[in-house]
Amino acid sequence: MSADRLLAIPEVWSHQPDRPVAYRTGSSALTRRHFIADLNANIGLLRQLPETAAILCTTSLYWFAIGLFALAACRKHVIVAANDLPANLEQLGDQAGLIVRDRERIFPGAQYGLVQAEAPWDLAWPGLDLASPVSFFTSGSTSTPKRVDKQLHHLIVEAEAISALFAARQPHFRSVCGTVPHHHAYGLAFRVIWPLLSGLPFVDETPEFLEQALAQLEAGAVFVTSPAHLHRLDGFAALPSARQPSCILSAGSRLDDDAARQAQSLLGCTVTEIYGSTETGVLAYRQHDQLAAAWRPLPHVQLTLDPSGRAEARAQHIPGGLAQLADHVRPRGAVGFDLMERQDRVVKIEAKRVSLGEVEARLRELDEVRDAAVVVRGDPARLAACIVPSGMGANFLANNGAFRFNRRIRAALATHLEAASLPRHWRFVERLPRGALGKVSQHDVEKLFDE
Repeated sequence: MSADRLLAIPEVWSHQPDRPVAYRTGSSALTRRHFIADLNANIGLLRQLPETAAILCTTSLYWFAIGLFALAACRKHVIVAANDLPANLEQLGDQAGLIVRDRERIFPGAQYGLVQAEAPWDLAWPGLDLASPVSFFTSGSTSTPKRVDKQLHHLIVEAEAISALFAARQPHFRSVCGTVPHHHAYGLAFRVIWPLLSGLPFVDETPEFLEQALAQLEAGAVFVTSPAHLHRLDGFAALPSARQPSCILSAGSRLDDDAARQAQSLLGCTVTEIYGSTETGVLAYRQHDQLAAAWRPLPHVQLTLDPSGRAEARAQHIPGGLAQLADHVRPRGAVGFDLMERQDRVVKIEAKRVSLGEVEARLRELDEVRDAAVVVRGDPARLAACIVPSGMGANFLANNGAFRFNRRIRAALATHLEAASLPRHWRFVERLPRGALGKVSQHDVEKLFDE
């Protein structure tokens, strides 16, 4: 992708300035004309502020895009806030002294409220610095936030790769909506940057409840969601054909084949699962049109393997162009691959290598277990298992107690796993603690054992 690709947006937009950019519930659409005018208005005001970095924190996708591009035009470092909770913003205070927001709210420190242009008639596209830094914070499966530094051009090139993936289908897409917040790298890529570059209008709000999200669906919609929501479709009626989306996307954690089939049955569309990370951006995809479908790299993404299964990804949207994956992969067919266990989830217990993922998988195979998460506790290290019982398991637990239940599970595991891989500590819960994208929070699981 050429370095001036973002600057070429107005060449397309200027021919149709009144085409919608974003839809907002209860009001008229925001057009390309509005977008460029609002962008110019905020650039003029932000340039007057002395701060060189700003925390960008908005509830609106539209105003997030305005803030992101305006700060880039002013050559200010953008810090993407994961949320607007006071504790989180206070923690980010040492990263930037300015908060850029989209609504009236009292935040600590200096703040700037994004403004609407008085007269949306100026279609002059501003110059943007594609080398402007953009930083995300991700905790992954731990509680320690990790800063991931990118540049604006990484986000633009990633959107180009997404467009290449959907080249054949994109003409049938009409809009983009979803349940994934835009401050997640996945949500930002698929709900904001890609729609802007491809000319697809996006829904401005992020629904809090699944019922609200499904109500936004229409024919031709791209539904950007996660297993956290696709695993909760029980009890919903099938959508009529006039409201079935053209594309369903899922990312953030493993999507079960059963949940994918249920989503296709109710929503009328095969789920496309996305693989990547905040550090790398989107790397691969698979269609859930068959059981255990293989993953395939996105166009312009190259994956290479060493004999141990460790994989490296090369792509222009990866900072530095190269990244080692946290997952092992196994080649499958000419270009496909299977995802194996994460390298960082193999631990030493009693001098033996133990895969936490394998222990979890063995637990889920048991009739008494619906879901499971395994963490490491204590010194010397021992495994601790957090179990969501199935109906059968819940009945046994109620009638026989936790001690006999965990003894029953340990005995079943012992036919497949060595002694070092058998959990020593147990918690039984109705559901596992998960984040917004459906990932199990290791920190929150560990807290269950602290309690």
